[in-house]
Amino acid sequence: MKNNEATIFVFIASIIIGILISMNIGFKGKINFLDIKQYDQAYNERTKLYSELNNLKEQYHSTSVKLKKYDTGDEKTLQVSKEIKKEVINNNLIIGNSDVQGQGVIIKLEDGADSFDKNVTMNQLIHDSDIVQVINDLRNAGAEAISVNGIRVVYDNWGVCYGASIKLNGVNIVTPFYISAIGNKDIMYNYLTLEQTHTLLLQKSDVKINIAKSDNIKILAYNGDFIYKYMSLVNK
Repeated sequence: MKNNEATIFVFIASIIIGILISMNIGFKGKINFLDIKQYDQAYNERTKLYSELNNLKEQYHSTSVKLKKYDTGDEKTLQVSKEIKKEVINNNLIIGNSDVQGQGVIIKLEDGADSFDKNVTMNQLIHDSDIVQVINDLRNAGAEAISVNGIRVVYDNWGVCYGASIKLNGVNIVTPFYISAIGNKDIMYNYLTLEQTHTLLLQKSDVKINIAKSDNIKILAYNGDFIYKYMSLVNK
């Protein structure tokens, strides 16, 4: 009998607790009752708010750490200056605004005959298109820096053929053309000599071409102006 009474008591207590949990007391002292669906929605909403709050706390902590780098003080200022300087150096490397050195290949291109020879054919001459396509071959092979007769090749270089000379960045250069490229020397050499590239076609043509590996190539910085006519920063 006592067990039955205890069971009934627990059952009634459970019902009372459930009612109390589902009650929602308003700001004016008015008692509202939530059904099971409303209670689940309120519970899920509370869980969602707690999750968003934790995310905001993490974002606040991350932002605070970044802001500390820009805090006042000589040590902080020095650290920020070092980071800015490092970024500038990396950008200069990418756009070709710094002197660089490293392993790579050197390509020597010459006309197959004397340009003053009356019987010279077009197949015996090096044209600006040949230079452009050899440069593209080098880029495809992973070249990180390229120069032609000491002139740094960047995104807006151009070449125009003027008979025995080629005009590159406003400078007239004549044969022999020395194209230097910094990168993995073995990969670039194999790509230029084994793959179906324009460089390989030149080796089978009437022009003179020599490709050599080098452990120490130095390429000077681009000394021209970077002109942007159409692009600008995106306004965020």
